[in-house]
Amino acid sequence: MAMKFPELGAYMLPGHIFDPREAIAETKAARDLGLGSIWVSERFSAKNCDVLSGAAAMLTDEMGIAAGLIQNLTLRHPVVTAGYCATMAKLTGDRFALGVGRGTASFSDATGTPRINFKVMGDYIDVLRKLWRGETVDYEGPLGTYKGLRLGVELEKTPPVLVAAMGDKTLEWAGARADGVLLNSLWTPDAVERSARLIRKGAEEAGRDPDEVRIWTILMTACDVPEENYLNWIVRRINTYLVFPPLFDGICDGNGWDKSLAPGLRAALAEMDGPKAEGTMGDEATTRDLDNLRRMADLYPREWIEQGCAVGSGADGARAIAARIDAGAHSVLFHGSHPQALGGVVRAWADIRPARLDALSPNPGF
Repeated sequence: MAMKFPELGAYMLPGHIFDPREAIAETKAARDLGLGSIWVSERFSAKNCDVLSGAAAMLTDEMGIAAGLIQNLTLRHPVVTAGYCATMAKLTGDRFALGVGRGTASFSDATGTPRINFKVMGDYIDVLRKLWRGETVDYEGPLGTYKGLRLGVELEKTPPVLVAAMGDKTLEWAGARADGVLLNSLWTPDAVERSARLIRKGAEEAGRDPDEVRIWTILMTACDVPEENYLNWIVRRINTYLVFPPLFDGICDGNGWDKSLAPGLRAALAEMDGPKAEGTMGDEATTRDLDNLRRMADLYPREWIEQGCAVGSGADGARAIAARIDAGAHSVLFHGSHPQALGGVVRAWADIRPARLDALSPNPGF
C-alpha cells in the first residue's frame, strides 16, 4: 500500500526488545498500513539507531525514517552523527530526520560524557548543520575542541532535526532552534494545545515562521487488543516513567495532574518490584507480572490513562488522534502498540481524517 497518512508515524521495537529482527515485520506492517514514517528509539542493548534505520530504508521507498531519539547525544562525536545522517539522507532521498533529546543524567554519568543542557545541545546541532553544509568547523566549548573539522560532503538539504521537549523552557527553546518538536508520552490534548503555543512563541521570538516547525506528539496506544497487551503496552509503560521521578513529575505538571499521588504509586510499584536493579537501565527491571500490572492499573487514576493514551476501540483511538491534531499537533507518533496491532485505529482514522493533512511531507521533520 502506498503511503497515505503522512501525519502518522509508529515506533519500531517499542520498549524493551528481545529480538531486533522483529523490526523487519514491524516496518513492513507500518508500510502496508500506509503510515507516513517509522521511528527508531535507541537502546544500546540491541536497538541501535544506525543499524535499524538502515534496515528500514531497505524496506520502504516512500516512508519517512526518524532516529527518535538517539540515546545521550554526546556519546557520539558530532562528525559520527553527521556522517550517519548524511548517509541516511542520501540513501533515502531526503526522507530521514534526526531526533535528539536530553537523555538521562544517570547514563551520562555512567559513560563519563557531559550531561545535556541547552548549551551542549545547541552547539551540537549547530556543528551538525555546518558539517552538512560542507563548512569547516573550528570549535571550542563543552563538546571539546575541533580544528578544521569537515565531513567531506555537502548536502543540498540538511537533514531536519527534531527535539524532544516537555518543560516550558525546552518547548520555547525547541521552537526557536529545531525543525520539529516531539512531545512526550501521556500528553493530553490540553497539554498538546499549551505546548504548541509555547513552541510557536519560541519560533516567533526567534524570527522564524512558527508554521515551519512540525509538532509531533507521542500517543501510547492499545486499541482492540487483549488485556495482556493493554497491561504491557500502557500500564507497564507508565510504570517505566514512574520510576524516574523528574520525568513523571514533569508529565504531571504538563498535564495538570496531581503529582502528590506519585510517591504513593512509586512505593506500591517498588514493593512489587523488590530490590532495585543496579545500573543505568533500571526501568527494565520493573514488574512484568500481569497480576501486579492489574494492581497498578487500578491504582492509577482512570482519567490519566483515558486522557493521556488511546485505549478502547479503534474508533476511540481515532478520536484520540483527532483531539491532538485539533489541539495543534501536526502529527501523531504511535507508541506501545506494535504496528501490526494498529489496523483498527488507522481504518477508523481514515473515516474522519481531514484532507488538509495530505500536504504534510513524509519526512517527519519537514
